[in-house]
Amino acid sequence: MMHVVVGKKQRPTGAEEVKWESVSTDELASLAATEALFGGTSTYVFVGALQGARAEEFLDFAKAFVASPHTFIFEEEKLLKRETDIVTKAGAKVEKIETIKKERGFDQFGVTFALGNRDKKKLWLGLTEALRAGEKPEAIAGLLHWKVRDMLSKPGAAKYTKDEMKNLSRELISLYHDSHRGLGSLDLLLERFALKL
Repeated sequence: MMHVVVGKKQRPTGAEEVKWESVSTDELASLAATEALFGGTSTYVFVGALQGARAEEFLDFAKAFVASPHTFIFEEEKLLKRETDIVTKAGAKVEKIETIKKERGFDQFGVTFALGNRDKKKLWLGLTEALRAGEKPEAIAGLLHWKVRDMLSKPGAAKYTKDEMKNLSRELISLYHDSHRGLGSLDLLLERFALKL
């Protein structure tokens, strides 16, 4: 049996990945035609073989792979129409796995704009929204620190004095380290930081 997977999918248990670059044509024929030593079947996985330098060899073996008692899984990032037609005509099953893009759970720019505009309420609301959406407090602290460093590089555009920005930078770094020393949860420390802005 020949199975072509376009995209990412969990492999079956016991599947053996074969380095297609180093397998000879005779070894391919032997894998397709030979029964397992103690009966049963084997599952072989080839990653990128149908788009690699030796793609034509593998396409020529498509019918042998389909007729084999073993399972041949070809994992590909993409498969062009020609290759798809060849393997489908040979009787292989082609499965396309759609990748779902993970959407960010919050508007990270809203948090940084609120900090930049010295808007305590919007910053606190943005922080609580981010934490509810599952964002890591460390990532939020890093984002806020990046914004402070960005404002420091353009002092004329900020609503803070240079000293205030330096203090904000120090405070964000201290919050991070304090949380790792056990002096409080970083999410709570960040909320306190926002409320006393």
